[in-house]
Amino acid sequence: MPKCGFVVLAGRPNAGKSTLLNALVGTKIAIATPRPQTTRFNVRGAIHRPEGQAILVDTPGLFLKISSKLIETVNQRLASAMEDVDVLLHVVDPTRPTGPEEQSVGQLVKKVAKPKILVINKIDAPARPHIDELRALSADYDVVCEVSALRNKGIPHLIDEIFARLPKGEPFFEKGQVTDMSNDQWIAELIREKIYLQTSQEVPYTCTVEVEKVTDRPGKRAGDPPMLHIKANILTAAERYKPMLIGEGGRRIRAVGAEARRELEVAMNRKVFLELHVVVDKHWMERFG
Repeated sequence: MPKCGFVVLAGRPNAGKSTLLNALVGTKIAIATPRPQTTRFNVRGAIHRPEGQAILVDTPGLFLKISSKLIETVNQRLASAMEDVDVLLHVVDPTRPTGPEEQSVGQLVKKVAKPKILVINKIDAPARPHIDELRALSADYDVVCEVSALRNKGIPHLIDEIFARLPKGEPFFEKGQVTDMSNDQWIAELIREKIYLQTSQEVPYTCTVEVEKVTDRPGKRAGDPPMLHIKANILTAAERYKPMLIGEGGRRIRAVGAEARRELEVAMNRKVFLELHVVVDKHWMERFG
């Protein structure tokens, strides 16, 4: 029987879990930004090898400082994912001192009785002042792997260590399938990533993206292939955030749209027309949480 199991990536916000998931799978599934709490739900991706399949689950970083319905929900998703785990990857950042969030994740990790791998990420960083204190935790884990998810260093070795600890099981994903995320959800997440990169302070945390329609339209000229038309709404929690998202003269929303469209065209290998609107919906956190 082949191997198959669920591999949960857990860690504090901004430890690089989403970038690591993308590096392990070999393509971009989860959005990643320098801002903490970018990931809001458990994103699943698959590594396919001749001996079986590893189902990776990227979880939201545990967040202790902000209290809201959304943060409460994403913290619950982390705890829930760690209950259904075959191998746990505890992703840590040697560039930052351990704090309350890291300690809280550590408490959750200790409760897991399945194989655990300590993944020290960001080894490409010029300064890693806390790497020795993280290496000292090795006795609590089956193995320690040092990687750079951004530079793809140490990733093949980490994959070997994951598969060495997977249980026997039937495949969960179809052959060649790398995620169970819907196309609309992936598009919405990509747009939300660009909002995080284009806005500041609390603005990204007050909004989400909902894809309203994806359709084919004729090309601009006769003989051109069909263009993909995407209509999406940026939902924000309060009226005061709307002008911040639109920007003076519409500059910010155009920048968000241009960045998202460029990446969508590369990923889909076709022309994309992206139509974005900012909509105030003070209850979106209740619906999306």
